[in-house]
Amino acid sequence: MKKNMLIIMSVIMLFVLVFFFSNWHYYSNNNLQMVHQGVVKIEEEQLQKPIKLEGDWAFYPNVLIPSWEKLDNYKNKQLTLDIPFNWDKYVEPNEEGLAVGTYHVKIKVPTEGVYGLYIRSIRQASRVFINGIEVGAKGKASTVLSEYEAENDDKYTVYAKSDNNELNIVIHVVNYNVAQSGIVYPIEFGTEEVIQQYYNWKVFLDALVSIGHIVIGIVYIFTYVQNRKRIEELFFGLFTISLGFYMSFINQKIFFLLFSDFETVNQLRLQLGSIPIALLSLTLFIYSMYPQLQKRKVVYMIVALLGIVFVFYGIYNPITKNERASSDLEMFLRKIIYISITAPIVFYNVGILIQVMLNRLEGVRYMLIVISAICCYTILLVFNFLIGVPIDYTEFVLFLLILFGFASLLNYRANQAFEKIQTLSEELLAHNQMKDEFLLKTSHELRTPLNGILNLSKTLMEGAQGPLKRTQQEQVILIHNVTQRLGHFVEDLLFSSNQMIGEVRVSLRHVPIDVINEVVEEIRSVMPKNSQVSLHDEVDLSLPAILTDELRFKQVLYNLLHNAMKYTENGEIVVTAYVRAEHMVIQVSDTGAGIPAQDLDRIFNAFYQVNNQHKKEGLGLGLSITKNIVEKLNGDIHVTSTLGQGTTFTFTMPLATGENVSLDQPPIVTHTTTEVLQLNLPLIRKGNDKKILVVDDNHINIKALADALAVKGYTVIAVDNGFDAVDYIKNNKVDCMLIDLMMNGMSGYELCKRVRKHYDMLELPIIILTAIMKHSDLVLSLKVGANDYLQKPVSTDELFIRIESLLAVRQSSIDAIEVEMNYLYSQVTPHFVYNTLNTIIGLSYTDMDNTREALYCLATYFRAKLNVYYRNSFVSVDEEMELVKAYLYIEKMRFGDRLTIKYDIDESINLMIPALSIQPLVENAVFHGISKKQEGGTVEISVQREGQFVCIKIYDNGVGIPEEKLQLLINEESTRIGFMNPLKKFKLMKNASLRLYSEEGKGTTIVVLLPEGGGV
Repeated sequence: MKKNMLIIMSVIMLFVLVFFFSNWHYYSNNNLQMVHQGVVKIEEEQLQKPIKLEGDWAFYPNVLIPSWEKLDNYKNKQLTLDIPFNWDKYVEPNEEGLAVGTYHVKIKVPTEGVYGLYIRSIRQASRVFINGIEVGAKGKASTVLSEYEAENDDKYTVYAKSDNNELNIVIHVVNYNVAQSGIVYPIEFGTEEVIQQYYNWKVFLDALVSIGHIVIGIVYIFTYVQNRKRIEELFFGLFTISLGFYMSFINQKIFFLLFSDFETVNQLRLQLGSIPIALLSLTLFIYSMYPQLQKRKVVYMIVALLGIVFVFYGIYNPITKNERASSDLEMFLRKIIYISITAPIVFYNVGILIQVMLNRLEGVRYMLIVISAICCYTILLVFNFLIGVPIDYTEFVLFLLILFGFASLLNYRANQAFEKIQTLSEELLAHNQMKDEFLLKTSHELRTPLNGILNLSKTLMEGAQGPLKRTQQEQVILIHNVTQRLGHFVEDLLFSSNQMIGEVRVSLRHVPIDVINEVVEEIRSVMPKNSQVSLHDEVDLSLPAILTDELRFKQVLYNLLHNAMKYTENGEIVVTAYVRAEHMVIQVSDTGAGIPAQDLDRIFNAFYQVNNQHKKEGLGLGLSITKNIVEKLNGDIHVTSTLGQGTTFTFTMPLATGENVSLDQPPIVTHTTTEVLQLNLPLIRKGNDKKILVVDDNHINIKALADALAVKGYTVIAVDNGFDAVDYIKNNKVDCMLIDLMMNGMSGYELCKRVRKHYDMLELPIIILTAIMKHSDLVLSLKVGANDYLQKPVSTDELFIRIESLLAVRQSSIDAIEVEMNYLYSQVTPHFVYNTLNTIIGLSYTDMDNTREALYCLATYFRAKLNVYYRNSFVSVDEEMELVKAYLYIEKMRFGDRLTIKYDIDESINLMIPALSIQPLVENAVFHGISKKQEGGTVEISVQREGQFVCIKIYDNGVGIPEEKLQLLINEESTRIGFMNPLKKFKLMKNASLRLYSEEGKGTTIVVLLPEGGGV
C-alpha cells in the first residue's frame, strides 16, 4: 500500500514540477520587464535565445488602427498595459458584441537582420504588422461580426526585416464572448534562426508525442488481431491512438499543419470529439483488465453517455445547432456542462484503480503509473480548458509515463509468463517422466491380469474344468479375442515405454529386399475387391539385401502402409526402394488427404493424432513406434505432404555387408527362397486320429510344415490351393486347418470365408499364417474367419501350442453338445413315454381319430423337449400354450375322469416368454399334485391381463406342498428342476415376478406377473 501511494505521489510531483518549471514565467511576479513605455532595447548577447516581450506595451482599446495611419493620431486613446494581461477592464464590446484593440511595441535591435515572433495565442483573432507590413494573422480581425472569424488557440510565427535597427510591431486583436482575451501569454522574440529552432523544437515534441501514442496503439491492435485473446490490448490500442490524435489537435496542432483546410469550428469539433472516444476506450480497457471490480450495466451506461457526448460535441449539437455562444456566460456554461459530463467518468476510472490498488491485483503498480499520469494530465487539461492555464511539456511527460508504465507492464507480464512457462516446462518434463514410468508400470501390471484372463479363457475353451455349453463356449471365445485385442494395445504401450527408456532389443541380420514385396502382396490380398485404392510395389528385386531386424522391419512397413490406407479414400499407394550412400531408401507414397503443415513436426510424437474428418482409432502410437524402430535399426525417417494431394514417408535402412551380417537365426518353419521343389499333391502323412490340413502354394513351406507336424504325430494332408482344400473338406473329416494368407488363385482370406459357410469356428479351427505383425487391426479383422494366426517365419513350438489349444477347444465343444443333449433327453422321463405309448396302442384298437390326435400331441411334446435350440429361446404365449395343451391331452388320456382341466386364456394377448417355462410348471402340478390323490383333481390355467401386466396362473387342488419344502422352493434352495428352471427363466425378464402359494392337502397356486410390453 505504501509503495502504491509512493508511486501516485511521485507521478503527481513529476507533473507539478514540469508544469511549474515550464510555465513559471507565466505566473511569476518577478519576471524581467523587457518592455518599458512601449519600447524594448535588445542587446547582442540576449539574442542567443527567445526573449519574452513582457512589460509595458502601448494599447489602444476599442479601435483597430490601420497600418498606414500614424499612432500619434490616437494618442488620446493610448493606454499602457503590463503584457501579458486580460484586457476585459479596458475594452467595451460594440453593438454586435465584438471587443477590439490595438497593441504596439517598438523593438530596437543591435544589428540589421531578419527577426521573428513566436505567438503562443492571441484571443480570438489577430493580425500582426511589422514596420507597416502585415506579416501574419490568425482568424479574421474585423469590427463587423459577419466578417469576423475566430482562431482556435493557434500558435504561429511571423518574420520581418528590421529597418534602421528597429521593428515597429502593431497587433490588431478582436474578441467575441471569451472571458480571457487579448495577449494573455507572452510573445517571444528572437532572430529568425532562434525562433525557427524554438518553433521546430515544439513541433518536434508534439509530433513525437502524437506519433508515439499512435504507434503504440497500432502495435497493441496488431498484437490483438494476431492472437485475439486479450481484448484489453485492443481497447488500450484504441485509447492511445485516440489520445495521440487528440495531442495532434492541440498545442502546435500537428494534424492541422498537415491538413490546413479545416475551419476553426471543425478543429474544435475534432478536439472535443476525440476526448469522449479516448475516455470510452480507457473505460473499456480498465473494465477488460479488471471486470471483477465493475458492474456491466454501469459500463454500458458510461458507453452510452460518451456516445452521446461524441455526437453532440463532435458531430452535431441539436440544442445549440453548432452556433457560437452569444455571451461570456453562455460560453462558460458550455464548458462547465462538457466537463461535468466527462470529468465524473475520469474519476470513476480512478476509483476503480484505487480498488485495484487496495486488492493488490496483477500489475497494479504499473497501471498506477499510467492511470495516475492520465488523471494528472486530465486535471491540468480541465484547468486549461476553463481558464486557459498553459500546460507546456506536460503532454510529453504523459507520453513518457505511459510508455514506461506499459513497457514495464509488458515486461512484468513477459517475466511472469516466462516464469510460468519455465515452471510449467519443468512440471511437464517431470510429468512426462512420470508418464513414461506410469505407462511402463501400467503395461507390466496390465499384462499380468490380461495373461491370466487369456489363460483362464483358454482353459475354459479347452474344457479343462469340464465341457461348456455351446453358447458358453462362444462367449468365452469372444472374451478371449477381446482380451487378445486389449493385450495388443498393452504391447504397443509397453513397446513405446521401453523404447523411451532404451530397452528395445533388435536382432540385426541379412534380410533380402523381397520382404517388401511379401508384405505388400499380403496386404493387397486382403484388401476389399471393391476398394477404390490400388496398392503397388515398384521394388527391383535385384537390389542388395539390408541389415535389419526382419520382424521390426515388417512392423515399420505395415504401420506406414496401414496409415496410408487409412487416410486414402481413393487413389493409389506406391512403395519404392533405391540405394543411396550405403543405405536403402524406402518410400511409401499415397494420394490421400495429406497432412496439414502445422502437424508435420508432431505426427511422430507419441499419442498424437491429426485432427481431420476421419474417425480417430487406436492410441496414436503407430508412427511414434515406427520412428523409434527405424532409429533403433540405424536408419532415419521423415515425411513430406501436401494437403489434399498426398503424403510420402521416407525411411532408410543400412545395406548388408559381409562384416555386419549376424549369424544368429531363430528356428523357423517357413522361409522364402528361390529353390525349386515340386511335391506330389495331395501330400498325406499318416499319424494319429487328429487330421491337420495344410494349405500353402509354396511347396517348400508345405514340406517344412508337414515334416514338423508328422514328427509330432499328427496326420497331415497338404494341398497347394484353396480349391483343392474346399473339395477335400467336403468329403473328409478334418480337425484343424493351416492356411497361408497370401496364395495365388484363392487367397487365404477367401478360403476362410468358404470354409465358414459350412463349418463354424468350433467345428473346424483355422490358423492363418501371415507376414503382418500380430497386433495389427487388419489381421484382427480376419478373425471373422480364422481362430488364430501366426506370423512368418513360424516357430514350431508356438505352432504346436496353438494347434493343441484349438484341438482341445474343438473337443470341448463336442463334449458340450453331448452333455447338452443328454440333459435335454433327461427331461423326457421313461415312465411317461412308456405309459403314453401303451395308452395310445390300446386306444388305436377302438378310436383311430383320438389315436391320431394323441400321436400329434406327443409329437408336439417331443419337438419342444428335444429341440437343442428351443429351450434357451423366447416363444409366444400361444406356442407355449400349444405345448401345455398337448401335454395335458396326453395326461387326460392316461388319467381319464380323475383329471379335470380348465382353461381361461385371453387369445388377444401377444407376449414373448421363455420357452419351456409354463409346461414344466403344469407338469409339476399334475405329477406332484393331482396324481398323488386317489380321487384325482383339477388343473386350472389362466392367462389374463391385469393392468399393464399379464397374469399367468396355474392352480391345482392336489396334495399341496409341505411347509418345509415350500420354503426351500421360495428361497430357491430346492433341487426340483421342474420348478427351479422356469423360475430362473422368468427372473431373467425385466419387472417379472413369480409367486407360490400352497397349503398341504388343499392344493397349490403359482402366479406369474409379466409386463405386457415384454421384459427381455
